[in-house]
Amino acid sequence: MSRRRIAIATVALLIANFMGGLDATIVNTALPAITSDLNGIRLIGWISSVFLLGTAVTTVLWGRVGELIGNKRTFQISVLLFIVSSLAGGLAPNMLLLIVARAFMGIGAGGMVSIPFIIYADIYPNPAQRARALGWVTAFYTLSTVVGPLIGGWLVDALSWHWVFFINLPIGLISLLVLQFSYQETRSTGANGRFDTRGAVTLIAMLVVLLFASDALASSLTRATILAVIGVALMVGFYQLEKRQDHALVPVELLKNWPVQAQNVIMFLINGFFIGYSVYAPMWAQGLLGTNATFGGLTQIAGSVLLLVGTRYTAHLMESWPYKRIVLLGIISVLLSAGSMVLATQQAPYWWLLVSGGFNGLGMGLAFTPMQVSLQDGVRQDLISVSTTFGLLFRTLGQTFMAAIFGAVLSLKTASQLHAPLTAGMVNKLTDASTAKQLPAALLPQLRTILFNGFHLIMVIGFGLVLVALLINLTRQAPQKQPRG
Repeated sequence: MSRRRIAIATVALLIANFMGGLDATIVNTALPAITSDLNGIRLIGWISSVFLLGTAVTTVLWGRVGELIGNKRTFQISVLLFIVSSLAGGLAPNMLLLIVARAFMGIGAGGMVSIPFIIYADIYPNPAQRARALGWVTAFYTLSTVVGPLIGGWLVDALSWHWVFFINLPIGLISLLVLQFSYQETRSTGANGRFDTRGAVTLIAMLVVLLFASDALASSLTRATILAVIGVALMVGFYQLEKRQDHALVPVELLKNWPVQAQNVIMFLINGFFIGYSVYAPMWAQGLLGTNATFGGLTQIAGSVLLLVGTRYTAHLMESWPYKRIVLLGIISVLLSAGSMVLATQQAPYWWLLVSGGFNGLGMGLAFTPMQVSLQDGVRQDLISVSTTFGLLFRTLGQTFMAAIFGAVLSLKTASQLHAPLTAGMVNKLTDASTAKQLPAALLPQLRTILFNGFHLIMVIGFGLVLVALLINLTRQAPQKQPRG
């Protein structure tokens, strides 16, 4: 491929990456309006968690499909699925159909997230050039998270929440067309390989069962425990299956590599807090401070800007600092963010949310890049692809499961405090500043206290996750860089 074609193909992939990042922040901004319109605070966690579940269970699968039918075709299928599901989401008349649409959007996003990393490895064989390309990936994603809250808030205020889904259609179609005419695959895609069907089915079943176990915490501890036990049994079964597979979905050798997997656990934990802040900071601003949807979305701005700063600065630090030390610096920054949210009172000012988000974004920017590079450099050449997608899986799982757990926590904490004349419907309305105006003024202080207590518990749990990540990073051994032929 010529340099011009490579550049155009890169732009096509970056557009899809922009769309994925835009969806993450724009939907979070619209959650209060969706919750109020569809009366769905009980199911609010599913809007994020089912999307993330679809992404999680397919991230590794899309990579294998790309080997069988080609990465270009696989990427285009995933983008097409994403935009069709976005249309369905925008037209959804109730929470159930919206959740179904979000599940299919997540499945499409799994390919949008994983396949570009493999294509970048194809078109940028030189590591330095690839690193610069991945820098653009972060820049485009960060740009989308910066403008996402602004666009989302404006769409909700000026039009309706439905348009945060409709906006994906033109963006996705542009990405599909540009890639179609610019990128030509030149390497063999391994079409004669075998697909680990049993491993894939077991992995999907395990993750789905564990997600249901997380959500069941809000309604039945017994059901949650039973599902958790089944999930663990499936996890053991998956491991045993992969041990006997010649073409394993996830090779056991990779699973046993603790220096590599320790980083995946860290990404799981810090992304758990990251999703907690991303989902509930806009609700905090609207429900407790009474801001509109636009200002609710703007709570993400400082974090988005400093995420880009952290990522760009990391490239320079990696030339002279050990990767583990850079990750430590990032985790400490995220810990400061979580700690500030734990210390925040019900009367905390708006700027407090911005500062906390800034530390969160900076820390994620510092921690992610060195761990992602280490996940690739710390394994054999033939394991780079699966190690990359498996790392993306863990990052997504941290957001997936914690989104469900946080939703359950908020539901339980809210329900435990309700008493006549306060109702769950009133709390639903409080999360959106426009509908909060309909509530009796005399009840607002009590309702805000109930909502604050739920948010506070979520942030305490998030602080615990980041603290565990810090301890793992302090005690882990950094992966040894493997020789390349």
